Amino acid sequence: MLKSLRRCALPAVLLLLAGSAAAQNTTLNDTWFKLKIKVKGQTAVPDAEDPHKVTLSETAYLHLSVAPIDSTPADGDAFPVYTTTNYAFELWTETAPDVWSPTYTSTEDLETASATDFFFSDFFMTVNFQDGAVADNYMTIAITAKLDKEGAFKSAKFKSMGGETYQGTVEGNDALRGGITVTGNTVAVEKLPFEIP
Repeated sequence: MLKSLRRCALPAVLLLLAGSAAAQNTTLNDTWFKLKIKVKGQTAVPDAEDPHKVTLSETAYLHLSVAPIDSTPADGDAFPVYTTTNYAFELWTETAPDVWSPTYTSTEDLETASATDFFFSDFFMTVNFQDGAVADNYMTIAITAKLDKEGAFKSAKFKSMGGETYQGTVEGNDALRGGITVTGNTVAVEKLPFEIP
């Protein structure tokens, strides 16, 4: 009798574990971050001048929200992986003085490393600067959340752990190459410098 109970219990436990591993992590759902973005590198008109140093910086706002799962992770990964949740994001930048709009949107897998630690690995984002410069970037992002005593979300920090500006332009006729750093913290909706449609 005991053996048969064990046989029944084991598949039920495995099914429960599989279900919990596939659950979406909504800790960061509907959060806004105020970001400081800085690109440092070199730029030049190709075949016309030698590269020279350039620095671009701006404030931007990033909105995260849980998105429907669009695919099943592939088997056979070479390295250990974290459980992921599909998150949509919108990057809002100032396109003219005091005019803000979502200039880049996409979805990325957010990795859950612990109850308060999250990663975006191989995070792609195009950044549009107010003066017309544009930079395409890949980054690894770490997000560290703070929870209250009941485990409810309070705030979070957003930080690039490494990033490259692999292509871009400062004035439209030059080629930009360099690195990107992004830091930020959550911000309340009422403190955004724009109205959400």
